[in-house]
Amino acid sequence: MKFSPVIILAACVLLACIMPSWAGEFEDAFKSGLDAEDAGNLDDALKHFSRALSIHPNSSRTWAKRGEIYLKKGNPNAAIKELVQAAKLDPAYESAFTRLGYAYNAINDYDRAVEALDKAIQLDPNSAEAFNTRGFAYNGKSDFDQALKDFDTAIQLNPNDARYYNNRGFALNGKHQYDRAIEDFNRAVKLDPNQPMHYNNRGVAHLRKREFDQALEDFNTAIKIDSKFWSAYHNRGMAYSGKGLHTKAIEEFSKVIEVNPESPILYKDRGTAYRKLNDFEAAAKDFQKAIDIDKKFAPGYAALALLHATADQPPYRDPRKALSLAERAVKLTNGTSPDMLENMAEVLYALNHRHEAIKALERALAMDPANKEYRELLAKWRGSPPSPEPVVAAEHRPLLPGLW
Repeated sequence: MKFSPVIILAACVLLACIMPSWAGEFEDAFKSGLDAEDAGNLDDALKHFSRALSIHPNSSRTWAKRGEIYLKKGNPNAAIKELVQAAKLDPAYESAFTRLGYAYNAINDYDRAVEALDKAIQLDPNSAEAFNTRGFAYNGKSDFDQALKDFDTAIQLNPNDARYYNNRGFALNGKHQYDRAIEDFNRAVKLDPNQPMHYNNRGVAHLRKREFDQALEDFNTAIKIDSKFWSAYHNRGMAYSGKGLHTKAIEEFSKVIEVNPESPILYKDRGTAYRKLNDFEAAAKDFQKAIDIDKKFAPGYAALALLHATADQPPYRDPRKALSLAERAVKLTNGTSPDMLENMAEVLYALNHRHEAIKALERALAMDPANKEYRELLAKWRGSPPSPEPVVAAEHRPLLPGLW
C-alpha cells in the first residue's frame, strides 16, 4: 500500500507534536553514556548520563545507569542514592531493586539488601540474578540455609552462570559441608576457569578440611591468574600456618598488610603465627594493633586472651587478663558466636579450669553442631571418641539433586 506525500507529511507533523522537543537530545546523551561505559570510560559515562538527566530528570533508567556506573567505580554509597531515586520514579523497575540490593550488599547492609531484593523478586519471580543477589545477602547474614534456597533457585533458572555455583559453595562452606562446596566450586571453575575467586574459595574448603597441599595449589592458581588477588595471599598464609610453616605464613600476611594496613583480621592472623613461634612480643603487638583499628573486633580480644593464657613467660602470661579479654570477646558478640565461646573454652582449658572449659565448648557445639573441630576437641578433652557427624536435615539438601 502506498501513502500519498500529504499523508506522510501529516504523520510527521503528528509525531512531532507527540514527541517532546528534547527527546532526541536526551537519547543522544543517553547513548553517548552507554558508549562511554562500553569503552570503559566511566567518568565520561557519568557526564553523559548527568547531561541526560538535566534534559529529562524523571528518567528512571538514567538514574539506574548512573547507579550502575558508581558501582563499577567502587562507590556503592553513591550508587544507592541513584538507585533509590530510580526505584522511586518507577516502583515496577525490577532491575533497579536488584542493583540496589547489590549496592547494599557492597556496604554490608544485608537487611536493606534483602528488603530491596524481596521487592525485585516480587516484581519478577524468574529473575535468577535477584535470587542470586539475595542469596549473597543471606550469606552475609550467616543465614546459610536461606542462602542455599536462593542459590538453588538461581541455578534452576540459569544453570550456566559460574557465580551462582561459587556463591552456593560459599554457603556450603558456612555450613561446614566442604565436600559439597568443593563440587560447586569445581562447577564454577569449569564454567569460568579464569576467575581467581573460584580457586580461592575452593582452596578455603580444602583448608578447612586440613587438605593444606590442595589448598595451596588452589591459592597459587588464583595468584597466577591475578597477582593482586590479595585474599589468596592471606589464605595461602593460613595454609602455610596449617602445615606448621609459620615463618612463611608471616611473610604472606605481611605482603597483604602492606597493601591493606587497616585490616584487623590480618594483624590477628599474623599475630597468631607469631604466637605459634613463641614470639610473644610480636604477637602481642599485632593483636593490640587489630584492637586499635577496631575496638569492637572480638577475634582480636580472643587472640590476645589466648596469648595471655598460653604464654610461658612473663609479662605475657597473665591468667586474670586472659579471662577478662575472653569474656569481652564473648560479650562483644552477645554470646551468639560459637567461635568466641570456643576461644573461651581454650583459655579456660589452658588455665586448668577444665570443667568450665568443657561446658563452654559444649555451648559452642550446640550452636554449631556440624563443626568437626569442636567435636574432636571436645572428645579429646573428655577422653572419649568424637561424636558422629550430625545428619543433614532433609530440608537442607539440594533442591536440584541431578546437579550433584
